[in-house]
Amino acid sequence: MKIRKTKMKLSSKLFLLFITLTIISVIIIAVYINLNSRRELRSMAAGQFGIQQLMQTRLVASAIENYFDHFISNLYFMANANQILSSIPSQDTLFYKLYDKLQNVTSIRFVSINGILTFIYPSEGFRRELIGKNYGTKEFYKKTIATGKISISSLLYNEENKPRIRIAIPVFDNDQATPHIKGVLVGSFDPMNVLNSIINSIISDKTGYAWILDSKGNFLTHPVKEFEGKSSFGAREKKNPAFSYKKIETIQQKMIQGHEGTDTYTSGWHREQKGYIEKFVAYSPVKTADSNWSIAICSPMNALDEIIEETERYEHYTLFFIVFIFLTGGILLFKNSYQRYCSFEQSLKLNEQKLSAITQASPIGICLVKQRKIYWANETLHTMFGYEYDDLIGKNVRMFYQNDSSYLRIGKALYSDFSELKPSQLTSQCIKKDGTIFHCSLRSCPLNSSDLSEGFIVVVGDITERVAVEQENNRLKDHIIRTQRMEAIGILASGIAHDFNNILFPITGYVEILLLDTAENSDTHEYLMNILKASNRAKELINQILSFSRKTEKETNPVLVQPIIKETLKFLKKTIPTTINIVQQIDMNCRPIMADSTQIHQVIMNLCTNAYQAMEDRGGTLTVKLFESEIKEDDLNNLLDLKPGRYLELLISDTGIGMKKNIALKIFEPYFTTKKSGKGTGLGLAVAHGIVKKAGGDIKVISKPEKGTCFHIYMPLIDSNTEKASLPDIKNNCIKGTGHILLVDDEEQIVAMEQKFLKRLGYDTTACTSSIKALEIFKTNPNKFDLVITDLTMPEITGDKLVEEIKKRNPDVPVIICTGFKRTYTKEWMDSINVQELLIKPVKMKDLSTLISKTINGNR
Repeated sequence: MKIRKTKMKLSSKLFLLFITLTIISVIIIAVYINLNSRRELRSMAAGQFGIQQLMQTRLVASAIENYFDHFISNLYFMANANQILSSIPSQDTLFYKLYDKLQNVTSIRFVSINGILTFIYPSEGFRRELIGKNYGTKEFYKKTIATGKISISSLLYNEENKPRIRIAIPVFDNDQATPHIKGVLVGSFDPMNVLNSIINSIISDKTGYAWILDSKGNFLTHPVKEFEGKSSFGAREKKNPAFSYKKIETIQQKMIQGHEGTDTYTSGWHREQKGYIEKFVAYSPVKTADSNWSIAICSPMNALDEIIEETERYEHYTLFFIVFIFLTGGILLFKNSYQRYCSFEQSLKLNEQKLSAITQASPIGICLVKQRKIYWANETLHTMFGYEYDDLIGKNVRMFYQNDSSYLRIGKALYSDFSELKPSQLTSQCIKKDGTIFHCSLRSCPLNSSDLSEGFIVVVGDITERVAVEQENNRLKDHIIRTQRMEAIGILASGIAHDFNNILFPITGYVEILLLDTAENSDTHEYLMNILKASNRAKELINQILSFSRKTEKETNPVLVQPIIKETLKFLKKTIPTTINIVQQIDMNCRPIMADSTQIHQVIMNLCTNAYQAMEDRGGTLTVKLFESEIKEDDLNNLLDLKPGRYLELLISDTGIGMKKNIALKIFEPYFTTKKSGKGTGLGLAVAHGIVKKAGGDIKVISKPEKGTCFHIYMPLIDSNTEKASLPDIKNNCIKGTGHILLVDDEEQIVAMEQKFLKRLGYDTTACTSSIKALEIFKTNPNKFDLVITDLTMPEITGDKLVEEIKKRNPDVPVIICTGFKRTYTKEWMDSINVQELLIKPVKMKDLSTLISKTINGNR
């Protein structure tokens, strides 16, 4: 019994010891679990707090950037509007529309190139007094005028001492050949209203706040109102000079340099709290068009400590309840653990709801991408791409791109930036659900830079309007360049035409003089007629150059194309390499077309020249065919701008290198050429195409690389017949006469030729190459001369001034004035200088003799 009692006592002791050891073990385990849980909870809370703060700064930065993009895009649109430089009423309407469209805008102003404010909207109150004020000294104005680019001011205060940010856009005069800045369009907004409306909804807790720095380190917004507009490196010291701000100033230096991150620092106060306060700060850059800002969100560390302390209290309660529950039951322990879990979950849920509200309210698209699939997207992104929520979640981002190459290019660029631990910002073309293509900006950043598998946030903005404005600006610049080039060609063509006409005049004159002494059936007569024919073609070519440069219409006549082709090919055979064989199949019975013969010659020459140049290196066959063809309704699928009917079809083909389809679509564009620099102007085919189109026809080109090229030229036929141009009959048509003529021209060859010709007709002549000498000769005997013939563009004294001096001495002497410039000379102009007749060089001898006889006899 005693043994049993002893055993029982021992068993009780052992049991008690077991119970005690068990309780101690449970307590130790509970304490160990509690300590581990405390460390993990503190680490998780701190990490979550940092990510939350950094995400908020990024979202606010993106929202501010989007506001600037929207504001600047509308200003650019207005700066390019035609009404911006028009009268005040039209400006008032334009400014009102822009003012109504922009958010938080306070005023829109137009400052002239002289720095004077000429218009402001709204114009009520004190603003009415600002008209005429000089803004030339303002930094944002001077910068825009100097660079011709956008300028964003630092924080400044208006006439009512209210804070403002001003965005200046240059306004160009696009109607001029070269755009000039005509003024500056300035949009103003209250940064406090704009920035505070964005950041007020993202305060991390009851005591946290946000502030923004500009590129110079000045506060744009801060809860301490006296800091706004002040330097962030001196404002705090003035409030509490006894405190060291080295750490926060180091953080601000990183912010100004465009860095992003989180950190802690010690402050001398926080709102109403005084003393040394440890703070947590997260900061991100804000990219604007002209400078970089930075946003920071800071919260006292005690906000994090309060969360941790509250959790620790629950841990203590948990430890107590573990022991208590072990002694009294596990129900209360389970209940307490569940309450703690629910409390923590509720806290996370509130934070998640806050973050969700910010992202859903954002005007830009935001999504979370992980392993190239969309895990979450805000409402703006769904609307932007036209998808319902279920259509996006879990889908591959490939659906946003037109093709695989764009998808791979963007993906490669994003991951390249992530590997360098920096945010990525790109632009691309994306596709909506309905197939619409639009331009967008992509800004992305990984959730965890050390582990990209956790995914990344992508911010998407629609920049289609901005891209359209930029493209329109580029189009206007190209148009201006083309216009200037055409003006230069016109000036050059006019000068060349004058010199060529002066060169051609003695050539044609001497040929016609020789024809007077040559038998009509002789070889010499034939050679001279060919020279005269070539000279006339040169004259027509000069007229065509002038018509092209001045865009004047050419006179058309019924033309047979057959002789023009034969003449062109006859010339080409003597100039192209012998390795190129020319095959011609010309239907001599083809009816004529209505056109200019010189222009048709130019079309054939341009196309044949291009053809043999394509075979120049390796030889080949140039084929030219001419025949009539019937164009039916079914044939128009492959032709442009033709009506069914009978056409003259000219086919010019080669066996050369050919060209790709995308090149063939551009060959008729002005200045487009595939030739090396110096070997082509890019105008040949463009001019040929224009000539054919003007004749009511069209050109179709068929070409393949290494298979050669074939041009089909279609021109409508006419029923009338043409008459062959008759050769001038110099001997029978020139009118002889008598009288004394004063010849004045600065070209000695022209004067010598005219003297010889007029002598053959029976006239006495006095020739001068100097208008001063001619005037002196005329002064000695004003009644000696029956006629004066003078060039208009004489050096020293021009032809019209010479006529004025001659008429003072003898008002009755008739005058014929000559010029190599072909332009419109009106009867009023001739009467104003008292000239009887006008001749355009080069002139035929028959016309010259007829006009001289008419002028002298009419005056007698």
